[in-house]
Amino acid sequence: MTSVIVVDDNKDIVYSLSELLEIYGINVVGKGYNGLEGVELYNKIHPDAVLLDLMMPEYDGLYALKEIRKIDPKSTILIVTGGTLQSMRVEVEALQPNKIISKPIDVNSLVQTILQETNTTMPFKIQYSFNDDPKSYTCVMTHDQYKNFKALPILQEYKILKNDEENIEAYKQEMQKALNLAAENDLTHIQKLSQLV
Repeated sequence: MTSVIVVDDNKDIVYSLSELLEIYGINVVGKGYNGLEGVELYNKIHPDAVLLDLMMPEYDGLYALKEIRKIDPKSTILIVTGGTLQSMRVEVEALQPNKIISKPIDVNSLVQTILQETNTTMPFKIQYSFNDDPKSYTCVMTHDQYKNFKALPILQEYKILKNDEENIEAYKQEMQKALNLAAENDLTHIQKLSQLV
């Protein structure tokens, strides 16, 4: 399971974002309310990723970004902010956060970004529909499979629902076979693996 710490001075944002990430199967292993707490949490836990607000009183996100990069230059840090001050922009970009995400946050997009940036291979459940079929389906796949799946021209819409750690290897192999067939416009295998919603 992918682990993250959430650091923001707004306790409501920390709470609600943490709850939403947990629903999607992201393990929130720490919560901080300023840059110093973020650094201390990172040093103690070493999560897969840090979600970090920039604008915080006392120790801001820039402080945390600098200090975490000193601890681990390869750390995955996602800046989640309502806006950056122009004066901070050069410093932030010099420290190369993995991504800068603007508030308000689209959780589905955030989960995809976390999985992509941490190279997570853990499968998760998705919901989708085909162009010529009004029904919705669900299935489980890895992030790499999901990236290929989204590119299929036969899909009308798709979204991540949650992670599913049961029967991982067998399902990954079956889904890969289904994706290969779907790329050739053979939907029978992927429909067999899918559950009607």
